Amino acid sequence: MKNFRLLLTLFISTSFLFISCGENKTTDKTKTIDGVYTSIGYGHLVKIESGNYLVADITSISCIPLMSGDVSEFGDSLKLKNDTLSYQDGINTYYFTRIEDSPAICKSELSEEKKMDPEYNFEVLWENFKDHYAYFELRKVNPEETYAKYRARVSNETTQAELFVVSSEMLESFHDGHISISASEEVEKAAAKMKSEITSEATENEKNELTKPRLRKWEVSEKVAEKYIPEGTSIKNGNLRWGILKDNVGYLQLNQMMCLSDYNLSDTLSYRDYWMAYMEIADESANDNEDEIAGTISSMDIIMNELGNTAAMIIDVRFNGGGKDEVGMEVLKRFNETEKVVFTKKGKLDEGFTAVNKVIQPASQKPYKKPVYLLISVESASATEIMALSALSMPNVTQIGSNTEGVFSDVLDKVLPNGWEFGLSSEVYLDLNEINYESIGIPPDVEIGYPRDPQEFLYKVIDDLDSGDLAIEKALSMFTN
Repeated sequence: MKNFRLLLTLFISTSFLFISCGENKTTDKTKTIDGVYTSIGYGHLVKIESGNYLVADITSISCIPLMSGDVSEFGDSLKLKNDTLSYQDGINTYYFTRIEDSPAICKSELSEEKKMDPEYNFEVLWENFKDHYAYFELRKVNPEETYAKYRARVSNETTQAELFVVSSEMLESFHDGHISISASEEVEKAAAKMKSEITSEATENEKNELTKPRLRKWEVSEKVAEKYIPEGTSIKNGNLRWGILKDNVGYLQLNQMMCLSDYNLSDTLSYRDYWMAYMEIADESANDNEDEIAGTISSMDIIMNELGNTAAMIIDVRFNGGGKDEVGMEVLKRFNETEKVVFTKKGKLDEGFTAVNKVIQPASQKPYKKPVYLLISVESASATEIMALSALSMPNVTQIGSNTEGVFSDVLDKVLPNGWEFGLSSEVYLDLNEINYESIGIPPDVEIGYPRDPQEFLYKVIDDLDSGDLAIEKALSMFTN
């Protein structure tokens, strides 16, 4: 779950859009930074005036306000050089160029009727995909045909629930795990009811499949840990588990690239309650990204103190659906002795892309140099794949399992005039040989042959546990042989 929000703060109402930025006293710094800026890629417009900022999503037909606040919130992350504003966010740097004035479309307020207009909302949704989606060709989506097919189902009489059904079906046709759309609970419930009424009856096989209990990743990871490290340690609600296997091989299970901040929550909370309590604290934090990195560092200090003298290490991220890129790279830092560029990324821009961003994997002064086995699967997704991508450049790391999911781009979050939120993939990640693993995933060095269907994979792991986890046993045999 990698989300790109230009600035994390409160939504604002349309009436404030690029009209006034307040009357705070101006410092020397804000005098030089005051102005209107358009992002290079990503579709954002920023206005800074008298120490305050406003941000909007912009297309050729829309200008939708997102957030506002005080420029000082960003400290040294926001810098101005000549007429280019840069914003540093973890491994990413985003650039904005100064323009003379806000576009005309950003100076008028939308009527309530226009905000809820189904045709207008569909057009804004499509404009964003047309401008920023990076994978039409790779995902085999014909943009003209897709637009025509679903646009024909929307009229000025389309209800919000009907619009949600059409929009959801269109986005599902992309088969991209980083595309999403969400509306109010009321709209989504009405849409779900509508879909259930028009869906044809399931086949007998589908009915049987529906009766099979759905496995959850955290349940399966827990079962694996119970078998292999019954006396091991578990912290952060099971997001980190570790212990020592036979032959003095360390085992580290990393189950999310987030929820690792030191918020002192009880590990006795249920998975759901822990998540909700955690996000509530994170939302109130001045910088939840820094919290995550600090929590990762403190946790890894403890882990490496206990596992640092092992003869080899297994890092299991088969059940890790992602989070923050920087978390996985911070973990890898403990096993990397040389700082190096490990991959590049670029964002969609017009008919091409933004300038290439070369991403550096940090190194440790006292790295773990013994063999490392990174276990991956189809459930290893998003930020977890960034960890696997970075590990391709580390000679002491062998990846075992099956191809990762194949969703690399940060999620570019956007908002529709009616308030719905949606996300899309706008970036391309390449390894040092300029290979793009989007949709196919990072291939392992040693193939286990796991199913590509997530549920089949999870059942495979459970079914194999009695005789031995295939990936863990493979790593152990490779080390001893």
